[in-house]
Order: sequence, then C-alpha cells, then structure tokens
Amino acid sequence: MKAEKAFYYTVDKQNVDQYKNMLDLMKIPYEIEAPIALLQEGADLYRIVFPDLPARLYGMVSKLFQRDAIPYDQA
Repeated sequence: MKAEKAFYYTVDKQNVDQYKNMLDLMKIPYEIEAPIALLQEGADLYRIVFPDLPARLYGMVSKLFQRDAIPYDQA
C-alpha cells in the first residue's frame, strides 16, 4: 500500500488471516503491521492499516470489524 496511512484496527494474531481473506475478497487496500516485540502491552495485537477510504468503503470496513477505527496518527 503506497497511500498515506489513515486509520487502523488491532486484531489478535489468530484472526489476521480471516480479516485478510475478507478484505482481499472485498478488494479493499490495506497493509498489516506486526506488533513490536519489545512492548508488553499489545504485543500480541497486529494492526490492519488502511489509507483514506471513501465513506462507502469505510462503512464496509467498520461493519466487518464491528467498531470504529483508530486514527493512525494516534499510533
């Protein structure tokens, strides 16, 4: 993904492949960031990061994750 990172969701490692498959089917651009092993808090959470999306696509993504995203600048 070459676009600027706009928002993300955190997911457990065991759920990453499930989300990847769904996002690929929906043809929504994303990238996955592995956790930083040195940090204890959130060490098992991966970030699925998205560029700025049109409202319709953002709605699809937030429905998939069943929550609102976290702005990337808060990372």
